[in-house]
Amino acid sequence: MFTVEAPQITAPPAAGLRDRAVDASALAFLQIDRAGVIRDWNPSAERLFGWTREEIIGRRLTDTIIPPALRSAHSAGFARRLVGGDSGGLGHPIEVPAVHRDGSELRVSMTVDALDDDGFFAFVTDQTDGHRAQQELQRSNTLIAAILQHTTAMISAKDLDGRYLFVNGEFERIFQVTAADLVGRAEADLLSASVAAVGRSNDEDVIASGTATTVAEEVPFGDEIRQYVVTRVPLTDPDGSVYGVCTIAIDDTQRRRSQDAIAAGEQRFWNTVNNAPGMLYQFRAEPSGESSFAFVSEGCRDIFRLEPDEIVSSAGRILDMIAEEDRAVFAASVAESAQTLEPWDWRGSVVLRDGTRRWLYGAARPHRQPDGSVVWDGMLLDRTRERHTELDLEAVRTDLADLVDRLAVLSVTVPAGPEPVSDLAHLVTEKDQEALFDLWRSALGGHHADGLLTGHESRLLVRLRPRGRGGIAVSCFRVGGPA
Repeated sequence: MFTVEAPQITAPPAAGLRDRAVDASALAFLQIDRAGVIRDWNPSAERLFGWTREEIIGRRLTDTIIPPALRSAHSAGFARRLVGGDSGGLGHPIEVPAVHRDGSELRVSMTVDALDDDGFFAFVTDQTDGHRAQQELQRSNTLIAAILQHTTAMISAKDLDGRYLFVNGEFERIFQVTAADLVGRAEADLLSASVAAVGRSNDEDVIASGTATTVAEEVPFGDEIRQYVVTRVPLTDPDGSVYGVCTIAIDDTQRRRSQDAIAAGEQRFWNTVNNAPGMLYQFRAEPSGESSFAFVSEGCRDIFRLEPDEIVSSAGRILDMIAEEDRAVFAASVAESAQTLEPWDWRGSVVLRDGTRRWLYGAARPHRQPDGSVVWDGMLLDRTRERHTELDLEAVRTDLADLVDRLAVLSVTVPAGPEPVSDLAHLVTEKDQEALFDLWRSALGGHHADGLLTGHESRLLVRLRPRGRGGIAVSCFRVGGPA
């Protein structure tokens, strides 16, 4: 009989398994001895801190990944742990600042444990991006709060039942209420029943459709009725369900009275999802003359075809786009607003990088900082379509004038002599020459003169218009059948 011996299976050394596991770990691993010298360093630590294993082994931890400003405190704490045997924090993750080999700052989460007499080891994860994102979020919230409180628009938020959740400073000023008194109450507690009913109906339309709307509404203030352009935006949870309505109301009374029209859809307001038309911004001018944008909303993409961070990193990206013929007026308006702290108001055009021209309307409210700088919270609106409409109307008027010239029997501009121009007099019969002279004398007196006279072949409409520097524009049309 043959016998087969079972192969002998021997376990690999435990230290070998540990070394392979540490080297394969996505977590940075480091080990220091009781003198604070680095004794082990895995590939993930190389990627996180920029030091290769060969470079780092034998260096002191304090001199490599600890920020210079914290090195003294780290050394003192490390000494206390060695002398007093303090085990506080061991085995638990802590978030601390660190430094990369290139000097850039890191934020890491570190779990430290003891190796008895051999020192300490730690597993480390990079938390830098999350820490920066949290700081950016905090800055964004501060900027949003500043814009909400300094904008001239009234901004409020209500729940599905119409109870106020939030009102901004302008809302408090206009209605002489405080947010603390108003939150939890309904619009009917503030306005008349009829006005509140209109607002509630518009709120319900936004809640039902889930889309933003812009409407004109009237609000009585004593004996005066003021008109507001009101934009309502649905407030939604992450799952898309509507939980309330954000309302932005802009006083439109003066514009309507003066007929200085701006498009009804051009509203300045800010909300957390950048659903506003135009671009909201915070602009800063230093006493030294330097200027910068601390914040711009995502509406800059539609107006300037630039990303917000491009404008924040360099204000010149859009200031250089202002059309050459509008730069002097722009600079003067900013300088006057900075000196008087009166609201800034500007209309002009910009030329984009591809040569496209856009007409803009800008408005902002300035406030001076303790260091002497001036900060504007404001908006820019695109009024290109309105401007194009104006240009189209001018073209239509030009075409109409051209058509009149081509239909007229006579269309000339002549010096304002004592008698009607001969070309016109020859078209009018003898019996209406006196009537023609009356029209001519009226035009000489600076008045428009129109009359139906008898011509040799048909009735004539004669139109005389005074022109500058002693001229008279003469137009004559045939009307009706033979005279």
